[in-house]
Amino acid sequence: MISPMNETAQSLPEQDREILRHLQRDATLSLRDLAERVGMSQSTVWRRIEALEATGLITGRVTLVDADRAGVSVCVFVQINLRDHNPETRRAFETMIHAMPEAMDCYAVTGAFDYTVILRTGSVAAFEDILMNRILAAECVANAASHLSLRHIKHSTALPI
Repeated sequence: MISPMNETAQSLPEQDREILRHLQRDATLSLRDLAERVGMSQSTVWRRIEALEATGLITGRVTLVDADRAGVSVCVFVQINLRDHNPETRRAFETMIHAMPEAMDCYAVTGAFDYTVILRTGSVAAFEDILMNRILAAECVANAASHLSLRHIKHSTALPI
């Protein structure tokens, strides 16, 4: 079982990796079902899960929602450049993104842009409003380029453990 905070999944015992693989596929598994699938007692599985949570390897459990059925089928990748690279500018941008529920993911990236943001909206018009009135209107943003997703090919929340 893991104890140090900097432990990685690759250095975990195979039993813990198996628990993580099952939980990533279905976090609603009962303790009994999970214990049966990994070949351990329920109490052992529970202790291992608690240890994985305590070290920060398990950071939470969520319910995944279908974007189309939830009415946010428009997915846009927005690449953003900041006006400068001062810490205050980065903080202002990142604060703005954290407050934006439409921003699903945000990555600081290398290359021609500073950040890539994945946005979800209900319409192209809603995306245009976000782009023009929130992103490009922000003092910290110099420019942006966007790419509208035509079709969703693959999505996974399960890490390759």
